[in-house]
Amino acid sequence: MKRIAVTGPAGAGKSRLARDLGAACGIEVLHLDTLFWRPGWVATPAAEFEAMQRRELERDSWIVDAQFDDMIPDWLDAADTVVFVDASPLRCLWRASRRRLDRDGRPDIPAGSKPAPVHRALAKFVRLQWNYRRKVRPDLLADLSRRQSRQRVVVLRTGEEGRRFMAQLPHRGESF
Repeated sequence: MKRIAVTGPAGAGKSRLARDLGAACGIEVLHLDTLFWRPGWVATPAAEFEAMQRRELERDSWIVDAQFDDMIPDWLDAADTVVFVDASPLRCLWRASRRRLDRDGRPDIPAGSKPAPVHRALAKFVRLQWNYRRKVRPDLLADLSRRQSRQRVVVLRTGEEGRRFMAQLPHRGESF
């Protein structure tokens, strides 16, 4: 595994899994939220964001962490392994709430930015989860089923599945 795409809904645990994979495999992790958001929650213009992604995509090895609808399709096409963290909406809400209270180590907050008020953040999060479950997840699952013959596709629905996946990884320098 040299090129790994980690995807799933907000709050699913993508960033943590990507960091753990990076440490286990000795591969640099790229969090697309970090590329996209500038200080003050200013979005990078679409053309510039795509160009940045394409530059990063050219590296020999990478682990990319992003929601399916936030990344250019080339990430999944170039990946040798795609990991879909298919956590339940309640689990995502729990993780996002916990993350909001303990922001240490969170990679996706731009410098100089503060989180939105809780009532606005919660309403937005619920809308995002609803949209993800209704529209994005079915498209992603269909896409992943088409990829299974030519790429390693891993779907993790529980923390236990994630721990088993990490436990079976080879040590740095070993091949799969």
